[in-house]
Amino acid sequence: MGKLTFVGLGLGDKGVSLAGIDAIKESEIAYLEYYTSPHAPRLLSELEAASGRTLTIVDRTFVEEGRTILREAKEMSVVLAVQGDPMVATTHNDLRSRAILEGISTAVIHGSTIAVAAASASGLHYYKFGATVTFTRKSVDYHQQVYRRVHRNLIDGSHTLLLLEFDTESGSGADPTALMKGLLEAEKNFKREVVDDKTLLIVLSRIGTAGEKVMAGELAMMVGVEFGAPPHAVIVPGSMHFSEKEAVAAICGLAEDKIGDNAARIRRTAQVLVPKYVEKAKKALTTARDVLKGDEYDDLFENTELYIKDAENFLANGEDELAMLSVGYAEGLIDSLTFTGKIKLEW
Repeated sequence: MGKLTFVGLGLGDKGVSLAGIDAIKESEIAYLEYYTSPHAPRLLSELEAASGRTLTIVDRTFVEEGRTILREAKEMSVVLAVQGDPMVATTHNDLRSRAILEGISTAVIHGSTIAVAAASASGLHYYKFGATVTFTRKSVDYHQQVYRRVHRNLIDGSHTLLLLEFDTESGSGADPTALMKGLLEAEKNFKREVVDDKTLLIVLSRIGTAGEKVMAGELAMMVGVEFGAPPHAVIVPGSMHFSEKEAVAAICGLAEDKIGDNAARIRRTAQVLVPKYVEKAKKALTTARDVLKGDEYDDLFENTELYIKDAENFLANGEDELAMLSVGYAEGLIDSLTFTGKIKLEW
């Protein structure tokens, strides 16, 4: 009876566990893939020396197709060794599910991954992290996705782990400065008051290796810094417990009074936009009343005023969608007056 074992190699050069080495030793066929993460040049030779087994390096297509692995695992003991923790990558999770459906016995030997190591390296509490997002070099859309994710997490007071793209073939990756500039650019576009020069960031470089480095500071101080070779990850902290502040200060060499609370000033999107829209609607309503005298438009003016008040009340009660809808109705009513040809409103 065969078996498919996924062995996590952890982070850095020597992150594999003794259980992982034993699984490779006991296997009849052993594969090694590291297209998802950087690896030390000597990783293959050291794994072979420690386990006494020959490992075959395989690429992404081989693992994603999985046909050879699954066919062999029906009759023999097969190991697939991967960087970090195997089940963080959806490809490996899919392969495990397919194996189970084909009646193949499976096992997972977990390894350390950046999702956990980021908390350990920075001194932040793991349970206070929100959803993680990846930043890529090529797509401007990812600036927007990262910005929105940071905003959502900060509203909850959560920390955000940003994984910076790394290309194993070229050995190059996204630079933290590019991420910072991308966030500032997204702020200019969306104006949600999420990121500025005072935003506290923690940059993690080469975690799990002998050359790992952790730096923290305000964005204005960090942008343009040379962080060295990839891979990198960046944390945007949310609200911090006093013990987190103490840990970050000690690890990064910062004074505690320099560690600000990124979440303290964060407002929901409606809290940022509705007051601006309400102010514009009120000014336009005043202008319309001054220009259009008489009783002809009294009902329209009254309804507009009621919608504006509704928007303010809904916002105060945390009913953001209704607040946005109400101020939108108010703007629509006022804007309809321009079709009379008797008034021109500037928004």
